[in-house]
Amino acid sequence: MKYEYRHSSIDWIGTVPKHWRKEKVFRAAELITSGGTPKSGNEEYYEGDIYWIQSGDLNDSYITDTEKKITQEGLNNSSAKIFPAGTLLVAMYGATIGKLGIQTMEAATNQACCGIYPTKRIDLKFLFYFFHAIKDKYISDSYGGGQPNISQSVIKQTYFFVPPKPEQIAIANYLDKACADIDRVVEIKRKQMDNLQQQLKAQMSNLFTKGTNDKLKQTDSVVIPEIPEHWQLLKLKRVLEEKLKYGANESGDLDNPGDPRYIRITDFDDDGSLRNDTFKSLPIEVAKDYLLSEGDILFARSGATVGKTFIFKNYEGIACFAGYLIKAVTLKYKMLSEYLYYFTKTKMYEDWKNLIFTQATIQNIGADKYQYLPVPVPPIAEQKEILRKTELFNEKVKAAQSKIEKQIEIILNYKKSLIHEVVTGKKQVV
Repeated sequence: MKYEYRHSSIDWIGTVPKHWRKEKVFRAAELITSGGTPKSGNEEYYEGDIYWIQSGDLNDSYITDTEKKITQEGLNNSSAKIFPAGTLLVAMYGATIGKLGIQTMEAATNQACCGIYPTKRIDLKFLFYFFHAIKDKYISDSYGGGQPNISQSVIKQTYFFVPPKPEQIAIANYLDKACADIDRVVEIKRKQMDNLQQQLKAQMSNLFTKGTNDKLKQTDSVVIPEIPEHWQLLKLKRVLEEKLKYGANESGDLDNPGDPRYIRITDFDDDGSLRNDTFKSLPIEVAKDYLLSEGDILFARSGATVGKTFIFKNYEGIACFAGYLIKAVTLKYKMLSEYLYYFTKTKMYEDWKNLIFTQATIQNIGADKYQYLPVPVPPIAEQKEILRKTELFNEKVKAAQSKIEKQIEIILNYKKSLIHEVVTGKKQVV
C-alpha cells in the first residue's frame, strides 16, 4: 500500500499518512507521572533491592541495571513510586534534559524523570522513537531560568499520529536496525578519535622520558624507570615556587561579570579550555587570596575528575579557583609551566595516579600526595624543544579529531532526520 497524505495542521510534523490517527499522548498511555526521591539523606535507603533509576542512568536505550537500589523503607518515606517494566522514561530537567530510557524491570525513579506507560494499542518502541523525534522541540520550548524544565502537562497534551499497531511494530523494527547501523559507524568514528588521543599520549610519553637523547639512566621510580643521563627526576615540590595551595571554599552562586571568575573543576573541558557557559564569580574581597596568574596549573583533587589538570593561560580578566582544585606555581628557571601541564597528559602521570588509587580507599589526591609526584626535569632549552614537538603533534591530532567530530555530527543529524521522517510517515518503510 502506497501512502496517501494529508496535512497534520502541526508545523513540526507537516504532512502525515491519511490513515494514521491523530491522538494526544495522555490518551495513548495508562500512566504519565514523575518520580520522587527519599526525603531523608540516609544512605541506608540506597542499600536495598528495589531498582532505583536516576536521570543520569537514561541512555536513549534499554535500562537493564542501576548503580543504586533503594530499600522499601526508603520508598515508603518518600513520594517515590514503582514504575512497571516497559515504562518509557524522559529526563525533565538538568544536564540530561530530553534523555530517554526504557525500563526492562520494575523500578522507582527520581523526580527528574517522567514515566510514560503506553496502552496496549501503542507499541513501546514506536512511542520511544516518537519521543526521540520530538525531544529537541521539548527542550527548545522548556521553561525556567537557570534550569529549564519540560512540563509534564505539555507531554500529556502533545499530539502525535498513530498508525495501526502492526505498522507501529514494523516502523520500530526498521528504526532499530537502521539506528543500530548508524550507531556502529559512530562508534567506529569515536574509536578513531580515541586512537588519535592514544597516539598523542604515546608520543608525549616518549618525549617526556627520552627526550632527544638515547643515553638513558635508571631511576628508582616505578612509573618512570628511565630518563636521559643529563636529566633529573624530581618530586613536584622541588620545582615549585611556593607550596601547593587549595582554592576557596565557597559555593559560587554569583555570576557578576565585573568580579573575578570563580573557576571550578566543571569549568574546563578535557582539552584544557575554559567553558563559556559555566561562568560564576566571587567578590574580589573573597577572591583576593585565591587569584590566578598566567601559567598557574590547577590539579583536581577528588571525585570523578581527580587528577584532571588545567593551565591558566591567555585569559582576559581576573580569575580565582575553588577548593576542590590545587594550584601549582613552577619555578620558571627549573620548569616551564606548559611543560608540567603537558607532562600530566602522559601515560606516566596516569600510571602514577593509578598507583596512588591502589593505596587509598577513596579516589582522592590531596596536596600531600601531589607534592611527591615524580617529574622528569630536562634543561630549560630541552623543555622548550619538547614543548615545540608536543604542540606540533597536538595540533595535528586536534585537526584530525575536529574532522572526525564533524563527520559524527553529520551522521547523528542524519539519524535524527531519519527518525523524524519515519515516525511521521514521510518515509514509508512498510
